[in-house]
Amino acid sequence: MITRTPLIAAGAVVLAVGLVGCSSDDSDDTATATTTAAAATTTSADTTAAGAALAANAPAAETLNATLTTFFDPAVPAAEKVALVDDGEKQAAVLEQFNGVLQGYQLTAQVTEVTPVDEDTVKTSTTIAGPHGGAPTTVVFEEENGAWVISTESVCTLLGMGRLTCVQ
Repeated sequence: MITRTPLIAAGAVVLAVGLVGCSSDDSDDTATATTTAAAATTTSADTTAAGAALAANAPAAETLNATLTTFFDPAVPAAEKVALVDDGEKQAAVLEQFNGVLQGYQLTAQVTEVTPVDEDTVKTSTTIAGPHGGAPTTVVFEEENGAWVISTESVCTLLGMGRLTCVQ
């Protein structure tokens, strides 16, 4: 009985050694590697510059906290909360209901991190707390007419905490 596995393995080793020995020593490989590295550095610098511009345009956590504090304050009329919400006029009636929910179940919010998404959108890590504890939540804000408002999607999530359905 002839065992072919050792012969195949030996042939593979010889082939691999032969391919390595036949590799090219062209300077084009070095030029390509240098060009690729330079392009990667430029792309990285461009990305860093774009990220810095986004971060410079992002609102401070305190600004967003103030918006959420007003949003969760049951004493603030729904008519005023409309300005805090993307497409707020649509949500006016639901915001009125939400104020009723907040009368019996006060909520607070604390933005812990602000991450720019693009030039007029930021995503935040926010802890929403009530009488029975808190939970981390992502709240998205959008810049509209110079003010940072809560995005429709995030408003729907927040209203859902009060078992209310937002208007889409």
